[in-house]
Amino acid sequence: LNLVYNVPFWELEYEKLSSIVQPYIHEEDVGKKFSEVQELMDVMYQCEDVRDHLNELAELCTRASGFMGTGYAAEEKVDNLDEHAKACSEAYDALLA
Repeated sequence: LNLVYNVPFWELEYEKLSSIVQPYIHEEDVGKKFSEVQELMDVMYQCEDVRDHLNELAELCTRASGFMGTGYAAEEKVDNLDEHAKACSEAYDALLA
């Protein structure tokens, strides 16, 4: 939930920083640091994408049991949860590498 609540804050700070850094972007140290900030934001968005995928899977699993778990209006069950879990784990591992 921290990511959900904090993304707007980080996006606003990144936007401010992007405009402030423009006159100095040609300087080696500033350019390097700003490049690191850009990479950090990219990683944050990738983490957000993996989290969103997990949330979608959880929602699909809930819908598979039907309305309030009664089976009424149940949707298809997700049969390959292990594959999704492995793919998400690999995605997080790749982000940490």
